[in-house]
Amino acid sequence: MPSAPEFSTQINQLLPLAWQAGVSRWQELTGIAELFEVGLAALKGGKRTRARLAYTGWKAITASNDTPAKPVLDLGVALEIYQASALVHDDIIDNSPLRRGKDASHISFAKRHLAEQRRGDHQEYGRLAAILLGDLLLSVADQCAFEVAATAKDPDAFFANWTEMTREVAAGQYLDLRLETDELDPAHAREQILTVIRHKSGRYSVAHPLTLGARLAGASPEQLKTLFTIGEYWGIAFQLCDDELGVFGDPSQTGKPAGGDLTEGKKTVLWSLAEQLLNEDARANLHQVLGNRAASKEQILAVTDALHSQGVRDQHRQLITEYAAKGDALVASGEFDNAGRVALLRLGRALVERES
Repeated sequence: MPSAPEFSTQINQLLPLAWQAGVSRWQELTGIAELFEVGLAALKGGKRTRARLAYTGWKAITASNDTPAKPVLDLGVALEIYQASALVHDDIIDNSPLRRGKDASHISFAKRHLAEQRRGDHQEYGRLAAILLGDLLLSVADQCAFEVAATAKDPDAFFANWTEMTREVAAGQYLDLRLETDELDPAHAREQILTVIRHKSGRYSVAHPLTLGARLAGASPEQLKTLFTIGEYWGIAFQLCDDELGVFGDPSQTGKPAGGDLTEGKKTVLWSLAEQLLNEDARANLHQVLGNRAASKEQILAVTDALHSQGVRDQHRQLITEYAAKGDALVASGEFDNAGRVALLRLGRALVERES
C-alpha cells in the first residue's frame, strides 16, 4: 500500500492533466486563460483526503492488492477537482481571504482585476468570477466521474452515488448558511448543528468517497452499507476536529487565521459547548470576539485560554473520540478481512489525529 505522501504525489501529478483535458476545447478563447490559471491554482495543495478515502474504500474490499488501479486514481482526481469546486464556493460564502495559506480564488481574481485597472468593482468581479470557476470545476469533476463510472461493475449505481454526494453538499451548505443567520438556543443547538455536519461533511467528506471507492472493487450491498455508516461517524469526528483547528490551530499549518472560526462567527458544536460551560466573564469575552473580524489577538487569546481552562475543549475532544470509536467498532464487526480493517483504521486515525 503506498504511503500517504506517495499516493498524494500520484494524484498531484494527474490533477493538472485532468484539468487541462477538461478545459482544452476553450483554451483559444480570448481572455479565458485567467480562468484556467486560477482554476489550476485552486487544485494545488491539500492532503488529498478524499482521494485517499476512495483508495481506502477500494482497498477495504480488495485488500490483497496494494497498487491502486487506474480507475481508483481517476476517481481520486475527480473527487479532488470536486473538492476544489466546493472550496472555491465555500470561501466566497465564508468571506475567507485565504485557502491553504494563499489567496482564495475570489481574492486572486480581484487582485488581477485591480492590477490591470479594469472597469468596475474589483471585489465584485472577484466574487462573480470565482462562482463561475467553482461551476466549471464541478463540471470537469462530473465528466471525470462519468468516465470512471464506465469502469464500475454497476455504472448507474456508481454515478447515482456520485450525484447524491454533490447534491448533499449543496443542501448541507445551505443548512450551514441558515445556522449562521438563525437565532439558535445554545442549549438545544447541538443536534441541529450535527445534522448539518452529517450532510455537509460526514457524508460528503468521508462516507461517499469511501463507498465510491468500494463500488469500483465490487463491494456487496452489506459492505457498502457498513462503509457508509463508518464514514458518517468518522466524517462527524473529522469535522469536529476541523472546527477545533479553526479555533486552536496553528496558522502556519492550517493556512487560516488564528481563531478564524470565532471571528467569522461560526455556529459549531464547540461554540454551543462554550455557551453552556464558560463562566459569565469568559462568555462575555466570547461574545465580543464572535463574528468580530476586527477582534485583537489578545481578545482571541483570552477566549481560547478560557476554552482550555474551563473544560470546553476537553468535552469537545471527548465527542470526537466517541464518534471515531463508533466508526472503529463497525470496522471491527464488518465484512472485511484483516488487511482491509488495517487499511480502514489507519485512515480513520489520520482523519482525527491531525494538525492541519
